Amino acid sequence: MWRCAARLCEARGGRVTVVATTSPLLLDRADTVHHLRAGRVVASGRHGDLLAHQPGYRRLISRDISRDISRGETAGDEATGGEGNGAAS
Repeated sequence: MWRCAARLCEARGGRVTVVATTSPLLLDRADTVHHLRAGRVVASGRHGDLLAHQPGYRRLISRDISRDISRGETAGDEATGGEGNGAAS
């Protein structure tokens, strides 16, 4: 997954890019993360700030990490952890 995150950063080339993901690797590289619930933005900010101050966001991301670990996926895998209500820009 980290290779995918690095390639996405290169491909953006300074352009605005919207990505829907719960991948901490991609979220950590985003300038702004919008946490969506039922199609509405409920929180916005940097990934680390949202983890620290938004319990709903933290639960969503933690659930995704737990699922990846249970599947045996690591940061070096190309698998994406896919489902969730997150958007990074």
